[in-house]
Amino acid sequence: MSEPGGETLWDSPLAVAACMCACVAAYAVYLALPLILGALSDLYGFSSREIGWVGAAENAGLLVGSVAVSLLAKSGRFRLLMIAGIAVAVAGNALTSSIHTFTAMAGIRFVTGLGSGICYSAGIACLSLTRRSARHFSVFIVVLVLMNSLELWLVPSLLAGIGLRGLYLAFGTAFFLPLLLIRWIPAIARPCTPPPATEAAAPVVGATARSLAWWCLAAIVLFNIAASAFWAYSERIGASIGLSQQAVANTLTLCNLFSLTGSVLAYWLSLRWGQHRPQLAALAVMLAVFAAWSISLSATGYVIGVLIFFEVWSMTQVYQLGTLNGIDRRGQFVALVPAAQGLGQSAGPFIAGLLLGWQWGFSQMLMAMLTFIAACFGAYLLVYLRLRRSQPQIAAA
Repeated sequence: MSEPGGETLWDSPLAVAACMCACVAAYAVYLALPLILGALSDLYGFSSREIGWVGAAENAGLLVGSVAVSLLAKSGRFRLLMIAGIAVAVAGNALTSSIHTFTAMAGIRFVTGLGSGICYSAGIACLSLTRRSARHFSVFIVVLVLMNSLELWLVPSLLAGIGLRGLYLAFGTAFFLPLLLIRWIPAIARPCTPPPATEAAAPVVGATARSLAWWCLAAIVLFNIAASAFWAYSERIGASIGLSQQAVANTLTLCNLFSLTGSVLAYWLSLRWGQHRPQLAALAVMLAVFAAWSISLSATGYVIGVLIFFEVWSMTQVYQLGTLNGIDRRGQFVALVPAAQGLGQSAGPFIAGLLLGWQWGFSQMLMAMLTFIAACFGAYLLVYLRLRRSQPQIAAA
């Protein structure tokens, strides 16, 4: 991306860092969602259905914000969009600190999610158009995992020290760091000249590329429905089998931190077997985990399952972005990933809350989520088989 004067301005470390900081700040509430929803239940008396719907409202805001950025992307004014998103998110987090009723909470968290979604999607769109987008996405996933672990470790102490009200104010304050760095992002962003593609890595083109890309985006939605349903209720599930809040937080923190190896493992496997077959294998492992949880929930099974869940989640994020980059190098569909994630992350807690409101148990709810992972597996299998038939060099890349 460039301003008059050269592309190096956009490719500078400070510009990339500004985008990553904006994305992390915008995603911060989602990273700590299970502990926040648990606190809403304990402090404000929200039911299992209501806390799921609060999470769904925030994620719906992320979705709408992402779609708005996609519609305005042609202008290239991502810096302005980030500033607008930050302003809305800061105001929303400040207002949340004075709200205690379910309806008002759901409404203001939707608006806050809208601002966060605009900020997050604009940052991802910028990263997708840089020369080394794949490397930047890999670094971003590692940063996201580290921040997730840090949040899961700190949030219980923050809740005990400054309460839920202070925690939301802290989330609002987090946006000031990207605001300080945002001046390094060009006012009008344009695609950088990509490195020359080799014949062996020639991208899929035309209607085939669009069709496969939409299948990939649908798979991202399906996967995030299941993953977000468990993530939103992971603290409540742990509590239901007798684990303390601190024990759940420690489990989530350590398992999430271990998932840093997932990014490395995903890369190592892709060098040997391409990325499509390891991706399908990872989804099959996730299917097995949810199947085991749906049969029986125990403390041991919970800890082992969470460990595998985070590892596969980390690997899958790498493969999801890599699959889209392989199909369409222009970044058009990668920019839609936040919208696909937002749709899944909004629908997951909503559906889970609905099922729990019908007096389903956590095991039954997780069994229902199993069907979404199976559908995700089917979508990626279709993409792999079509690529293997029409573009074998990409299927094996």
